[in-house]
Amino acid sequence: MKNKLSLLLVSFFLFSCAENKQVTEQQTTFCNPMNLDYGWGCFQKREKKARTAADPVIVLFKDKYYLFTTMDIGGYRVSDDLITWKDVYFNPEIHASALDIDHYVAPAVAADDNYVYFINFTRDRSKKKVDVIRSADPENGKWEKCGEVRRMADPCLFIDDGRFYFYYGLGAEQSTTFFEVNPETFEEIEGTKKVLREYITDVKECTSGYHFGRRELYDEIDASAWMGKFEKIPCPEGAWIVKNNDKYYLQYATPGTICNWYCDIVMESDSANGGFVEQPYNPVSLKVGGFIGGAGHSCVFKDKYGNWWQATSMWIGNHDEFERRIGLFPVSFDAKGRMRTHTVLGDYPMLLPQKKFEPQDISAFGWMLQSFNKACMASSSLSGFEPEKAADENVRTWWSAESGNAGEHFVMNFGKKVQINSVHYHAYKLYTSNDGHTWKLLADKSGNKTAVPHEYLELSKPVEASYMKVENVHTPKEGKFALLDLRVFGSGYSDKPGQVKELSVKRNQKDGRYASIAWNKASGADGYLVRFGYQPDFLNQCIQVKGNETTELLLHILTKGVKYYYRVDTYNDSGITEGNVISE
Repeated sequence: MKNKLSLLLVSFFLFSCAENKQVTEQQTTFCNPMNLDYGWGCFQKREKKARTAADPVIVLFKDKYYLFTTMDIGGYRVSDDLITWKDVYFNPEIHASALDIDHYVAPAVAADDNYVYFINFTRDRSKKKVDVIRSADPENGKWEKCGEVRRMADPCLFIDDGRFYFYYGLGAEQSTTFFEVNPETFEEIEGTKKVLREYITDVKECTSGYHFGRRELYDEIDASAWMGKFEKIPCPEGAWIVKNNDKYYLQYATPGTICNWYCDIVMESDSANGGFVEQPYNPVSLKVGGFIGGAGHSCVFKDKYGNWWQATSMWIGNHDEFERRIGLFPVSFDAKGRMRTHTVLGDYPMLLPQKKFEPQDISAFGWMLQSFNKACMASSSLSGFEPEKAADENVRTWWSAESGNAGEHFVMNFGKKVQINSVHYHAYKLYTSNDGHTWKLLADKSGNKTAVPHEYLELSKPVEASYMKVENVHTPKEGKFALLDLRVFGSGYSDKPGQVKELSVKRNQKDGRYASIAWNKASGADGYLVRFGYQPDFLNQCIQVKGNETTELLLHILTKGVKYYYRVDTYNDSGITEGNVISE
């Protein structure tokens, strides 16, 4: 059943205007997951049954961005603005160096002033060495071999003041390892190889609970059913390093890509080749709850204006457990040198200004979700794929019509007049209405011929409406017309939700990796943002709780010996109300 469904994801934004067909030509906002023409990779079998991409690397070279991703299109992408991407493919002469038949996995990619360098992590264990290829013209896919290095799992190439360093390591029995190479020949410099992070042999001995949950904690945001039962050793992987203000930040991902809790851990040092210490504010990147989760195996890079960004792996796991997408989040380094990836409400729209800006939480942008749990109707529905599944803010459920015929449609009733601004899709027509009977055409994508699994349409002018309808024109590959979610953002013209005033936290005395947190039910809330961190001014962790009924959680990702501070914010279709910070 699942393999026959053609999935179409829609996200919208609401503002106030009466005009139709207001799709902007110069997009300035975007919504995670990124709208890419994801390839059809699959780890487990040669059967290609799921669009996927993961383990992203973005490099800036000669004023253009280049994006490389695992098990994707077998090439890479180029962009001028991080929003619109064009596919590029390697020249045939170096296919054997770049690809495992038709794809690659977790490559090392880096750039200096002259070249972009690429090193594939081949899964062919018989190979002791792999080729290093480079390009002075990656926009046109022209590459050449320039050396060889040892075969590495999840390699990272870091170029610092003309010196070339490698970091690598994947899996429960591999450490994060470092060595330096000659930048002219790529020959390993003798005596430079060293272990920077020891591997984990027993999950029960981990100091931090963020190592829990590999292939165990799937959709859950609460660990109550798992306390004391985690057994799988985590899979630390995906080394990545950046330098900021003469300090080095080395990341790795844990506990494993197949769960919402996939995150990045950061270690800091004053040197590129050792002395790295894990930080008390870890994880540095975490996205749990909401529409889509996961924020691990990432790259952190500077854009052409000097802003820091993180490209990361986000998990779906519908058609294959390794079905993943790419997310993009702003990153900041504060005056104390603390690194932060801003993922709060990280699947809501955000502004991507083409200029220098101050990073902040995505939620500060202000377009709020209008579609959660709204009344939905459809022309037809398959059993188990009812209309309400397209309004539940869960990427792992969806509505499906009984066919892919033109005219199949889906209608969402907001229950009131709201404001609208943007959209995701294939070949379709999008309408709005104030009464559910008379419809105005908002966008006509009947002629769309491009694969856009997460199309995001930004409206140049806002629109007011009480209803929205998506009508099928064409569904590809004889699939059924379906929606993961019809996600509508803007303003609901409501009051902001009430404040959480009764917040309590109980740290587990026997196992400090756990804490129970409870709060009062707040009026007018669509959900809660459970925020916590090691300092009251650095509540960098957030778990999004959908709905108004859940008012307690068992946290499992804390670090023994670290004191935490907590705050619970409320959110609805018109804004966020901050709670008060408490300590344990």
